[in-house]
Amino acid sequence: MNLLVALSLLMLACKKDKGGDMNKPATDMVKGKVLTSDGRPVSGARIIISSVIWYNENTVATTGAEGTYSKKLAGLDSDAFYAYASIQKDYNGKRYTMDLHPESTDDFFPADGAVRNFIWKLTGPQVGRSTGIYGGQVTVASEPGAFYDFTNVTLTMVPQGALIDGSNGSTITMKVPNSQKLEVPIGRYLISAVYAPAGQGQKTMKIRLSDTGSYNNSVLVDFSPSTDFCKNCLTLDVKE
Repeated sequence: MNLLVALSLLMLACKKDKGGDMNKPATDMVKGKVLTSDGRPVSGARIIISSVIWYNENTVATTGAEGTYSKKLAGLDSDAFYAYASIQKDYNGKRYTMDLHPESTDDFFPADGAVRNFIWKLTGPQVGRSTGIYGGQVTVASEPGAFYDFTNVTLTMVPQGALIDGSNGSTITMKVPNSQKLEVPIGRYLISAVYAPAGQGQKTMKIRLSDTGSYNNSVLVDFSPSTDFCKNCLTLDVKE
């Protein structure tokens, strides 16, 4: 091995020891990457490194164009930390905030360093210190005085354009559960409904956004980023 090659390898090793290798922990550093579910880098994600001991003591990092971030933690050897993340996204004229899925929920000490990667999941239950779901919540209801066995209602949801993470959606057909709540990826959908009680034929239902406008055979909807009752949600009224 000549001298030039040896010096190049030494410089590379030094860079990695200082946090250059995103897959390897480095002392006093927390770093990682954020990807979509199909492996695309997510820029602009907000990573919060929070103290386990002290309330509201946080350090914040933001992912760059390659979906990576790194943050140095100095002078905090007596503390432990955990990391969580979110992404804000403007979509069809509204701004949504979504929590990101951590690959690890373990606490860590600065002296050990940590790699904390996140996935932008479009559905599923949140893990770690977060609660709720990653997707959009659809509630199916009816006007006061109207009663349906909602478990015999089936929704068909056809995405209109890309989903919120830029991926292509697909048509969703789902029966309404007892809770009258469904979870789907956040997107813009054209939704229709049918009612098929046992022993009866299938009937097309009229549908609308709850308390909004007139009923039709289908309705074009966007999720509400925030209401008094829920986040990233919408409610539908159906009737025969």
